[in-house]
Amino acid sequence: MSEPVDFTSRTGGPVGRRASRAGIWFNPAFFAFIAATLSWLIVTWRQVPCRPLPGDEFPNAFMRLCYSDIPTLYLNRDLSLGSGIYTDISLEYPVLTGGFVALARMITRGLGAVIAPGATMDEQLAASQIFFQVNAVLLFICFLVTVRAHLAIGQDSPEGDYAGPARTWDALLIAASPIVMLNGLINWDMLAVMLTSIGLLVWGRKRPFWAGVVLGLAFAAKFYPVLILIAITVICVRADRYRPIVQAWLGAVIAWTVVNVPVMIFAWQGWSQFWTLNADRGSDLGSIWYVLTLAGLEIPQVTALSFVCMALGGIGICWLVLNAPRRPRLAQIVLLLLLCFLIFNKVYSPQYALWLLPVIVLARPKAVDVGVWTAGEALYYLAIWGFLEGKFGIGTDWEWIYWLAVIVRIGVQLWIGLRVIDDIRMPWSDPVRLPMVDDPLGGVVNHASDAPWLVAVQDRAARRTRARQARWADDEDAEEDLDPEGRPPRDAQELGAGEPRRTEPGE
Repeated sequence: MSEPVDFTSRTGGPVGRRASRAGIWFNPAFFAFIAATLSWLIVTWRQVPCRPLPGDEFPNAFMRLCYSDIPTLYLNRDLSLGSGIYTDISLEYPVLTGGFVALARMITRGLGAVIAPGATMDEQLAASQIFFQVNAVLLFICFLVTVRAHLAIGQDSPEGDYAGPARTWDALLIAASPIVMLNGLINWDMLAVMLTSIGLLVWGRKRPFWAGVVLGLAFAAKFYPVLILIAITVICVRADRYRPIVQAWLGAVIAWTVVNVPVMIFAWQGWSQFWTLNADRGSDLGSIWYVLTLAGLEIPQVTALSFVCMALGGIGICWLVLNAPRRPRLAQIVLLLLLCFLIFNKVYSPQYALWLLPVIVLARPKAVDVGVWTAGEALYYLAIWGFLEGKFGIGTDWEWIYWLAVIVRIGVQLWIGLRVIDDIRMPWSDPVRLPMVDDPLGGVVNHASDAPWLVAVQDRAARRTRARQARWADDEDAEEDLDPEGRPPRDAQELGAGEPRRTEPGE
């Protein structure tokens, strides 16, 4: 049974024998969209204390827990003056996110905001609030599409004990998540989350090329969706399906190229800002490398070390996928790769939790597990603003709180990763794999058999293991047949003494 449905059954009791399991009260979409709307109203309401008023000082966003990059960058990156994105402004975001910002600014201008080089500070402040509200509406649409995509992902799952496909109710874990209420409006990450969810849905519908196109667009908005293409590659290799790999990567490359190449040609410096910033930056907020730096341990070549750790983790995940007793589900591989990327990354912004939320729900849809992870992220959310405000800042008596929050968050991520690894090593305990269910997101590899070469390698390894165990068993039996001084037992000696002596020829 799906966790949200199980919760309602526990609190409201079982459904009666004569109850009709139809209508709006048995429709997960109704509850999911209501929950999503309430979640977004909460995250929007939380931004009200950070609204600057003409003539007043800027509110302390860190102290009020309502910081957002959206109005801040609007004022600090000359977006309020009408400067060209990437041509005049070296925006530190991928191209599709920059296009989203440009669209929001165009709508802001259409609503009457003054966006010009000669705009006064009061006019810029007023325009920044309109700009923020426009972004809030656009990102809310992205969130609703994300929820709708996850409702569709679970549509083909077996019927649950309550009503409808069991896995559709998992969308409530996303729609009502405190992660959205805390981080939904910090940045423009919800755009990439939406495209990533759509890409997973399209892949599950057995359309590799178009899934690649959507994931290529997601990669043009944030970096992390490329990990999904890597996960697709690994599961297709295990299933001996190489054509979908080519189709998915081809679609991704085409989509990414169409979006990026025009900006690369006409605004190379602005386009390259995102890549050079991430390559040249040192250890930054939220990362384990930053905590080690605060502790006095200087990490040389942190970029190279971070990349090596990610690469080794990725190799280990690929080994796990190829040696698991059953092909792991796509969401499980994506989650492990994403955790590896975030744990060893040089920076961890609080809104990165939005990247993990849909993937965790797909990989491990258990309310307790999602709740524990949410608590770890919420702890870090509180600590980062206290650290930036100075309450837990460098040199204070409470600096250890920030260190502890980072370590706890990483520990919780490792814990949920180990839970998923247990599901991979023991697929019969996987909460998603009900009878006759292979992988809801498997797409073209759903219910596919393993590659013949992999089966041969596994059989050969199994034979070697059995032979080694047999030798160990024989050695143990031989040791048991010897007395403590290494001589045969007395019965064996007497048996040998009673045998007739062999006579040699000529004796």
